[in-house]
Amino acid sequence: MSEVKTYKGFKPYGFQQEIIDNVLNEDNFYTTLVCGRQVGKTLLLINVLLYYSINRPKSTIMWVSPYYSMCVKVMTQILDAIEDSGIVVEANKSEKIISLVNGSRIWFRSSEKPETIRGLSVHYCFVDEAQDVSNDTVNKAILPTLTAVGKKMLIAGTPKKRNWFYTFFKRGLSNDNPNYKSFNAPSTVSPYVSTEFIEEQRQSLPANIFAQEFLAEFQDSDGLVFQGINQVCINDSWPKGSGTIYGGLDIGNKDDYTVLTLIDTTGRVIYIYRDRHTEYSKIVEQVVYICKKYKVQLFVETNSMGDVIFEMIKKQYKSVTPWVTSNKSKENIIRRLISDIQDQSIELPSVSLFEPLYQELTQFEYKVSPSGLIQYGAPSSMHDDCVISIALANYNRVNNVSRGKLVISSLR
Repeated sequence: MSEVKTYKGFKPYGFQQEIIDNVLNEDNFYTTLVCGRQVGKTLLLINVLLYYSINRPKSTIMWVSPYYSMCVKVMTQILDAIEDSGIVVEANKSEKIISLVNGSRIWFRSSEKPETIRGLSVHYCFVDEAQDVSNDTVNKAILPTLTAVGKKMLIAGTPKKRNWFYTFFKRGLSNDNPNYKSFNAPSTVSPYVSTEFIEEQRQSLPANIFAQEFLAEFQDSDGLVFQGINQVCINDSWPKGSGTIYGGLDIGNKDDYTVLTLIDTTGRVIYIYRDRHTEYSKIVEQVVYICKKYKVQLFVETNSMGDVIFEMIKKQYKSVTPWVTSNKSKENIIRRLISDIQDQSIELPSVSLFEPLYQELTQFEYKVSPSGLIQYGAPSSMHDDCVISIALANYNRVNNVSRGKLVISSLR
């Protein structure tokens, strides 16, 4: 007698069950979930996907993640759950397609490559981490796949960006849009998230990031990380420095920029040097010239090529200190810059005077790991050299100024 295999099913808790009941029993086409971390939105979407693929024979289903590694991870999770169940005919891992015995097919796609989405025609579409999927990809690649035979689209993410995801969420909150339904849940809704963990995150994260990631609240701000950018990017010309001048040098590799930012004792950025695709010897020459001119107390980022540059500078300029960038030290200087921008205790060049800094500040983003570890940086293919340079210069300043905090707006 052959062994009978048993499979443990998904047991949803209250919020997850509410979503499932709506999706299966209501007629709205779009269901949008704005959730805090560890609510279990991905697991929920996976199980609704499996429900449709198993109970709706010959269905074509598409899972979309913002990054390739994410969609591979989800495909692996699904295969781990059903590969030995007898319902899988084929799992094409190179093409990222799972075919079932009932004729259903599940496609896994990344929004990084929208060309792999175009041309498909699907019945059910699931978009995870929707905040990181671009408007262009949704409008030109994902939504057209549902035009002919589409029946349901489930969308889930955290309230990180006010893009199409925010628009769909707002539509689903209004009775004027019966084709849309939205749900909102903070991390505390999950019975598996401890109050101690939530409180630890509240204490350690910037308030706006905690509100986004764990309270599932969209924020009114001009940047993903920095709030109040427009209130501090105000100088249309480089101001004359006051007191000691502090510098932060971020060394660029390959296509990145090398950026030197100078800031005075009161928190005014008085000059920014930015260059790339130039011999390091010439960059060192420029940096030393600027530092001697302004009598700068300089911090130099010494990761990678930074060690070499630091030694080259030190031979010609003595008031220089090495700075090793780790995830923790980077978080420290960024957190300090977040606070000073929000408190308006710093003044930066306007868009017209130095646009690269403004662009980097508005685009600068963060990621939070399941354990709560936060990582800051530029979006893929973009730069954060100006942000790191000014954060380093500002950290140099606040750790060397002996007197109390100065608020720039009070000095005008």
